[in-house]
Amino acid sequence: MISVLLGGIAAALAGPVEIYGFDARTMGRGGGGVALADGPGDLFRNPALLQQMELFEAQLGYTLARSSFAPFPDVYWDTNQDGIVDDTDTPLQLSSAVDPADALTIGLGRPVGDRFGLALAAYVPKDRLLRIDTFDSSLPNWFMYANRPHRYELMVGFGWEQFPGVSVGGAVEMVTRVRMRITLTLDVGVTGAGEGDEDLGDLVEQVGLDVHQLEVDLVPAFAPVASLAWDVGELIEPLDGLHLGVSYRGRTGLPVDVSVDLQGNINAEELGELEPLVVVLLSSIQMDIFDHYVPDRLLMGAAWDQDPVRLYVDLERTWWNLMRLNVVQSEGTLDTQLLSLPDNTIADRNPYSLELSATTSLRAGGEFAFAEIPLSTKAEYLRFRVRGGGGIVPSPLVSQGGKTALIDADRMVLSAGFGAEHRDPFEFVGGPVNWDIHATMQLLASGQLNVGDATPYRPGAPVDGASIPVGGKLWSAGAQCSLAF
Repeated sequence: MISVLLGGIAAALAGPVEIYGFDARTMGRGGGGVALADGPGDLFRNPALLQQMELFEAQLGYTLARSSFAPFPDVYWDTNQDGIVDDTDTPLQLSSAVDPADALTIGLGRPVGDRFGLALAAYVPKDRLLRIDTFDSSLPNWFMYANRPHRYELMVGFGWEQFPGVSVGGAVEMVTRVRMRITLTLDVGVTGAGEGDEDLGDLVEQVGLDVHQLEVDLVPAFAPVASLAWDVGELIEPLDGLHLGVSYRGRTGLPVDVSVDLQGNINAEELGELEPLVVVLLSSIQMDIFDHYVPDRLLMGAAWDQDPVRLYVDLERTWWNLMRLNVVQSEGTLDTQLLSLPDNTIADRNPYSLELSATTSLRAGGEFAFAEIPLSTKAEYLRFRVRGGGGIVPSPLVSQGGKTALIDADRMVLSAGFGAEHRDPFEFVGGPVNWDIHATMQLLASGQLNVGDATPYRPGAPVDGASIPVGGKLWSAGAQCSLAF
C-alpha cells in the first residue's frame, strides 16, 4: 500500500555528505577538518571559517559514490500469498545491492569586507534529488546506507570574526516535510450464481476505483548549524599555526504524514430471495513515516596550518540513540452499518525492537604542498599538493529483537587526494585555479548476524537457520575545479 501511495514522489532526505563527504580537498584528507579553512565547503563542517576567504570562490565537482555488501541469504516469506508461511513458499531472494549515489557538488563563497564571509553549497545526486523508501524491519536491511545517501543537500551560511582570531558562524540546511492526503472509493459489484460459475470469483461482476483527491504538499523546513573557530596564533604568537574549531548541528529529518480516507461499496444483486443489498465500509488510516533521520552532531577539532603542512584531528559525537527508523507506523478505524466496531480497529503490524547508542568517531589527516614550479606561460606557476587521512566510525547498533534483521558495522575510513594550483592562462579570473582529485575507501567490519528463533518459518528468518553475513565497503572518487575571482 505504501509503495503505491509514495511511488510517484521523488522526495527524501538523508545524509550523503555525512557518509561520503563534501569538497575534494577535504575528502582527500579523510573527510574531516573542523578547524581547517577550505572555502565554501566549510559550510558542512564549520561555517565560522568562511570569514577567512579572501576572494570570491566557485567550486564545481563530481563524485562517484558506490557501495557493496555481503550477499543476503534466502529468507522465509509468504511468497505464494496464501496467508501462511510454510514449505509451499519459495524462499524470498533479497539483494544486498544499493543504488549508486553519484552526485554533482557545487560551492559558492565570497568575503564581505575583512571580517565576514558568505557561502552556499549543494550536493545534487545524479539520479534523483530525493527519495522516500520505507522497509520491513523483519527483512535484512543495511538501514544506515540503503536510503540515506539518496538525497540532495543544500546549505547557506556565514562566518564572522568577532575579534582578532575568534570567529562565529551559522548556517541553515533546507530540508523538506511531506504531507499527503488521498480520498478514494472502491466499488465491488456481486451478482447471483449462474450457469457455469464455479467459484466466488465468478460472482464478482465489476470492480471500480475512483480516486477523488490526491494532495501532496512539500513544505520547506530548516536545520540550524552553529559554530566557533579560533586562530590561536592571533592571540598567542608562539602558537602561530594552531587552530581550534567546534560545530553543532541540530536534529532533523523528513517526516511524512499520510492520511487515507477509503470508502468501499459492495453492491449485491440477484442473491436468491434476498433484496438487493449495498454494504458500505468506511476506513480512515493515518500513516506516520519519518525518513532520513539526521541526528544531533557535535564536531570538535584541532589543526596545524603552517605552509607547506596542514594537519588536523577531529572528534565527532553523534546522538543516534534518538533515531527514528523509516518504518511505517499506522493506525485507523473501520466502520460499517452491519457491525459496531471499536475505535482504532486497524492496528499497526510493523513493530520493531532496537537499541541504538550515541557514538564518538575519530578522523585525522593532513596535506603537504610542494614548492612552486615557475612557468613561462600565463599560468605563472604550478604547485602540487598531496593529501591523506582516515578515521574510525563506530556503528550505533547495539542490539535488536529476535524478529528484527537490521544490519550495520563499524567503519574504517582511508582517503587519499592530489591537487594542482596555477593561475588562469586565459585570464578569465584573477585568482588561482585549483584542480583536485580524491579517492576514499570505507571498510565495514565483518561478522555474522543470527536472527533465527524457535518459531518455525518465521517471516524474514534465513532458510535452514543460516546466519546473515555482515561486511562490505563504501567507496567514493571524484574531481573538482575551483576558481578564485
